[in-house]
Amino acid sequence: MNVKFLRHIPPGITSRISTFDVSVPSTYGQKAMDELLQKSVLKGGKRLRPMLTYLFAQYFGVDLKEVDVCARAIEMVHAASLAHDDVIDGASTRRGRESINIQATNKKAVLAGDYLLASVIGELSREGDLELVKEMAKVIELLSQGEWLQADLVVSRAYTREAIEEIALKKTSSVMSWCAVAPALKSPEAKELYELCHDFGRSLGIAFQYLDDTFDFNGESEKDAFLDLKNGQVNAVLYEWLMDQPDMKAKFEKGELDEQTDFTHIEKAIEKIRKEACEKLDHCRSLLDQMDAILEARLSKEHLKKSRATFEFILKFLETRSY
Repeated sequence: MNVKFLRHIPPGITSRISTFDVSVPSTYGQKAMDELLQKSVLKGGKRLRPMLTYLFAQYFGVDLKEVDVCARAIEMVHAASLAHDDVIDGASTRRGRESINIQATNKKAVLAGDYLLASVIGELSREGDLELVKEMAKVIELLSQGEWLQADLVVSRAYTREAIEEIALKKTSSVMSWCAVAPALKSPEAKELYELCHDFGRSLGIAFQYLDDTFDFNGESEKDAFLDLKNGQVNAVLYEWLMDQPDMKAKFEKGELDEQTDFTHIEKAIEKIRKEACEKLDHCRSLLDQMDAILEARLSKEHLKKSRATFEFILKFLETRSY
């Protein structure tokens, strides 16, 4: 995580993130499986999802210790999805290293991902909170649906704006929602905050994914936009670009694109998607206003002001970053 970024995060949370433990307890059995996970999908990463979970806990006045298992759970589910994605995509690298399916095999990568999901459900079950288990089951269900929908579209190439947004909602927003909802469930205002937290996660997830899509064309990205199109993979920016290029869209749908594909007119599509993402971030701000109004009866104005400043920094960071 960027050092300048972390300066804006409360010390108690950065301390927890710096010593964050995502090893799978040995009680689950397979040491070799944990070793594979530790040197692949669980190695490195920004730990953004655990950080958000802790930030919401602090915002809601919940002891950070109470959400340790929630923070671990979402990072492990995210890692499981990466393991499965690497197999589905036929990946060869992840974060500059060999992907898990290359380090082992496709079969072992899938089994390791399943192993992570099982361990998460086990840990949450031992918390004795059925609502947490239900929320995580929903996240895992949506991740699977999103991957399925994406796989179908790669074959059919029948993309729509609605389908692209649905993929973002299922694959990214579902995870972001957990980061807000899980801490809310441990707060006295759980009923009042629940829907607001889900809405926040939906909006933040779409914004996060759409902004990521714009970075594929900033000159620093390692992604190959032509290769994505050739393989039937379309993100929000590429979809808008295709809609403005009828001839190219027809070629794409027939699988007839060639190496001469010209992305020089992609800026209009990038600007459109950035605008949509920023509108989602503005909606996140309005949801924080509503949460403040609920929490002010229990928490001090100073506490809410500090928490809000951290969230405002993160939202502005997402708006202005270029990588």
